[in-house]
This record gives sequence, structure tokens and C-alpha cells, in this order.
Amino acid sequence: MRLFAPILLAAMTVAPASLAATTPVAPPQRLPGLWLMSTAPAGQTANASTFHICVGKTDGDVLDHSGNPLGNCRDLAWSKDNFQRYYRATCDAKGSTATIEAKVAGDLQYNFQGELSTRFSPPLDGVEVVRTEILGRRLGPCRGGVPEGKILIKGQDGIGNLNLGEAGKGPGR
Repeated sequence: MRLFAPILLAAMTVAPASLAATTPVAPPQRLPGLWLMSTAPAGQTANASTFHICVGKTDGDVLDHSGNPLGNCRDLAWSKDNFQRYYRATCDAKGSTATIEAKVAGDLQYNFQGELSTRFSPPLDGVEVVRTEILGRRLGPCRGGVPEGKILIKGQDGIGNLNLGEAGKGPGR
């Protein structure tokens, strides 16, 4: 019993700090530049969709991206604790209401990773909950001729290898 007393005491002193309430914050902003993004259904990283996006000075919100199928989002809120940032919003989705919750970690300037959960009420096309893992990493500045907010997918829109040092065949070239 004497061995467990220090462990129990340590757990009791750490637990209140880890259960501390979150603090509301402004949306974290990514640095402008070329970002490599990867999204996958939770637990299925082998099925990840990977793309590049040119993030501009005005569209740096970590979870904001063009082509989002959800519309009329409201009650958007970001909060944080010592380790992570949390996001919550309610959006319209084709006759359903989508409640989005996310948990994001990383420096959010150059990289981040997180989990996104979307709950549809009523279910949308038979789907009630979608869980997605997201990973983002800033690679460097956007190449000239690539508009801000443009999603670049290898093999589409004339995009070849997206290495930064290689001259691209992207839009405007």
C-alpha cells in the first residue's frame, strides 16, 4: 500500500490540471504558402486523400477550405487547453443539420494534425456520423501563377509532380 500512495497522490495532483476548462480563442491561422494536406476516414490512413493548397493571407483558418459541402455554418467556436485546440460549429448539409467537432494539435503555423467528427441529424444519405483524421504541413511559398485557395491535385488541372523545385505545369503556365 505504501508504494501506491505516491502514485495515487501524483495522479490526484495532475488530474485537476488535465481536466481544466478550455479557453475561447480566435481561429488558429496557418502561415500563407503551399500546404500539403491529407485527410482520411478515422483509422484508415491507407485511404488518405492528399492534395496541395495555396493558402493566402486571408484564408488561413486551419479548417476552412474552398469547396466545403457544408453551408450556412453558425455557432463557430474555437477553444484551447494546454495541449490542443477544439472547434465546434453547426452547419446546413442538404436538408440535414451537421454538428462538427474537431480536436487539433501542432504549432498550427507550420504543421498540425487532428480529428474531425461530423454528426448529421437527420442522417444524410444514411450516414449519421463521419470521423476524419486530418494532417497539414507547410512546404514553403506558393509558386507563381497559382491563385490563393487553389487546391492542387496531382494528375488534375495539368498538375504534374508538385515538388517545390520543379517548374510546374499548373494553371497559368
